[in-house]
Amino acid sequence: MVLFQLVDRALGMISVFILMRLLSPADFGIVAMGMSFVAMAEVLTAFGFDVALIQHPNPTDEHYHSAWTCNVIVGCAITIILIAVAWPAAMFYRQPVVFWVMSVLALGPFLTSLENIGLVRFRKELQFRKEFTFRASRRLLTFLFTLPLALLLRNYWALVGGILISRLGGSVLSYVAQEFRPRFCLTKVRELFVFSKWLLANNIVYFFRESCTDFVVGRLRGPGTLGLYNVSYEIAKIPTADLSASINRALLPGFAKIESGNDLRAAYGNAIGILVFIAIPAAAGVFSVAPYFVAVALGDKWWESTALLEILVFNGAAILFHSSTGALLMARGYPKYVTMFNCLYVLMLLGMLVGFLPAYGVVGAAYAALVSSVLMMPISVYAVKKKIGIAAEVFARAFVRPVLGSILMIAVVRWVLPTYERSMSMQAAISLLIGGAALGIAVYASVVWVLWVLAGRPVSAEHIVLARVRNLFSIVRLPR
Repeated sequence: MVLFQLVDRALGMISVFILMRLLSPADFGIVAMGMSFVAMAEVLTAFGFDVALIQHPNPTDEHYHSAWTCNVIVGCAITIILIAVAWPAAMFYRQPVVFWVMSVLALGPFLTSLENIGLVRFRKELQFRKEFTFRASRRLLTFLFTLPLALLLRNYWALVGGILISRLGGSVLSYVAQEFRPRFCLTKVRELFVFSKWLLANNIVYFFRESCTDFVVGRLRGPGTLGLYNVSYEIAKIPTADLSASINRALLPGFAKIESGNDLRAAYGNAIGILVFIAIPAAAGVFSVAPYFVAVALGDKWWESTALLEILVFNGAAILFHSSTGALLMARGYPKYVTMFNCLYVLMLLGMLVGFLPAYGVVGAAYAALVSSVLMMPISVYAVKKKIGIAAEVFARAFVRPVLGSILMIAVVRWVLPTYERSMSMQAAISLLIGGAALGIAVYASVVWVLWVLAGRPVSAEHIVLARVRNLFSIVRLPR
């Protein structure tokens, strides 16, 4: 799953960087406006039948048929509803072009609903190699079609076309990847809904958690500012929240299969340790070289995203923490608590937006997201301790060395690198970006290793990573 995320994001970022050179922030903002309503419609009917099938101890073919049938019915309904509300949505944003964008994007939910439900078996049976092949193929197909569209059209329609190609391609490839063939059936719908009702509620709340900022910023600041925030938010999630999302796809079915409470606590301790060990320094690294990264990767017209990226990358790290606790609670049959926490987060975020956005502009929206995520962390720790029995000390042990190493990384890199000047040549900016990244990795690895040795070399993330590295070298080492 991590390998897929690296491949997916590598192709995605190459695509995004090229698109950002060809298109304007307003183009991204217009598509974000249309997608905000598409996402809202999808999440309002997202019953999470895939998670229900994973959590079910012994699902039959009828369970899979029923889940696919419900997905198709819901997908058709969403498409019709989106076309009906496209004009009111355009009036909400005061952008008439959003009507046409939404009308075309409305086909997306129907195309996605046709996807083979049998793909869930890959996750349920922990066959992540097969899921990797499917998802990587879909990303590659999207990549190969979207870039020519951008070169040809050079406007927001290239992004719209890329979204539809991704959804259509995903549905077609799903039947190539999985031999299961769904058919219309409703016999197990009632049983699936028993678990899915809380997943639906959680998905609705999670949508507002992720998208309420888009509605507020888009309404008050327009498509240009929304495009700036939206792209910065997506880039900031890559080294942290997106990495954890890929790992959580493996953790959820894995946690669901573990029966022993002690084994579960040990598995989660290892998982959170690995997540923090990788993601915290990744966020710190992006923060350390943010001005150079924006100049080299995005270009001058995206310069205002520098401050947003520096804030939102740490918000992504906090989201990583929440997603891991959410996967654990969901896998053990506590979706209610995940829904309640997301509700609290949305209320907190809306309050922060009201206070920060008028005073600090779009940077205030980034601070609102970060503060809300940080304030929710102790609540998540308490829930996991109460329901699963994992003590707060587990989190403290996982965080202490990566956080200290990351702080020193930021201090050293920011001290060594000169202040970026927009008059600096591109060649110099690239050299300093690469040098700063290499220095950051070296500082972090050195500090964490020294702290681990001083702690007595405990069985922790560092121990697991070193063991993996040794195994890798033993595999690739040439025979004498």
